[in-house]
Amino acid sequence: MLRVLMVGPARSVKGGMTTVVDNYYKVGLDKKVKLKYIESCNDSNKLSKLIQEIKGIHEYKKVIKDYDVAHIHVASRRSTFRKSKYVRIAKKYNKRVILHIHGAEYKKFYDECNEKQKALVRETLNLCDKIIVLSEEWYDYFKTLVGENKLVVLYNSIVLPCEFNKDINSNKFLFLGRIGYRKGIYDLLDVFEKLVKEFKEIKLYVGGDGEVEKFQNLIKEKNLENKVEYIGWTSGEKKEQYLTNCSFYILPSYNEGMPMSVLEGMAYKNVTLSTYVGGIPKVIENLENGIIINPGDKESMYKYLKDLLLDENLRKKLSDNARKTMEEKFNIENVIENLLNLYNK
Repeated sequence: MLRVLMVGPARSVKGGMTTVVDNYYKVGLDKKVKLKYIESCNDSNKLSKLIQEIKGIHEYKKVIKDYDVAHIHVASRRSTFRKSKYVRIAKKYNKRVILHIHGAEYKKFYDECNEKQKALVRETLNLCDKIIVLSEEWYDYFKTLVGENKLVVLYNSIVLPCEFNKDINSNKFLFLGRIGYRKGIYDLLDVFEKLVKEFKEIKLYVGGDGEVEKFQNLIKEKNLENKVEYIGWTSGEKKEQYLTNCSFYILPSYNEGMPMSVLEGMAYKNVTLSTYVGGIPKVIENLENGIIINPGDKESMYKYLKDLLLDENLRKKLSDNARKTMEEKFNIENVIENLLNLYNK
């Protein structure tokens, strides 16, 4: 059986990268290959992070010789420089290296690097046998840094939820993700402030971490305490409950790769609105299986959400087609087969 050493954040870390790894286990990747997972970092305090980083690289050095493939998950900034060590160690032992890039702001990160750092990034990329990117847009960008023959587009995908009861008339909205400018939550608050004046029964649930205090202060300033509820970081059954009970999933981001939350929202038949960034245009076809707008276009967001609240037939169409898209194109069973082919090349 092929032996794969996978490296990524601790599986307790919040975020899409962890969701991707968890889904690999849910679908039984560890039964299809001999899989060992090494946690390279955590999201605790600085000392705990440092200890985990040291433990991770030490364990990796001990066992890499016993594996055929190193599958390394990486984001931008410090993650890239930290994972460059893992790449070099694997190549020292002549192991096949697959680098799986998740960082939504990789271009911004690279542009902010000095020349020495840029050279290190390019060198690391070129050492890899294959580099997984999450969208065609990223493919076009990364081919400016590395040989095109190394690049592979592999969409994020999900384990589809089983049958569940869906009420697309609940008028409940859901946002999940890091609270801050990049995810567009402040644009959503501005739009929701207008919508609640016309639709008294609507409510927005917001889950995530980040700029929580700023977000809660804005809710008070806009007098939205009864219409917007902060539900903290959500995962597992709690997340599934909100995805099931809400009618709309909104992620008006300014920068993304292939957000897992959009795929999950659509899989749970939520009417989904997101933006023309990253791989999202490969998922959402406007007015067919969801709504897609330009980042920062609050006027269009308001218009579309108002139309959806008034048109049950349109909600039903987008809800049904969202689920169908997930079943046909983003089912993790298909992605696992592509991943296994990468391992075996």
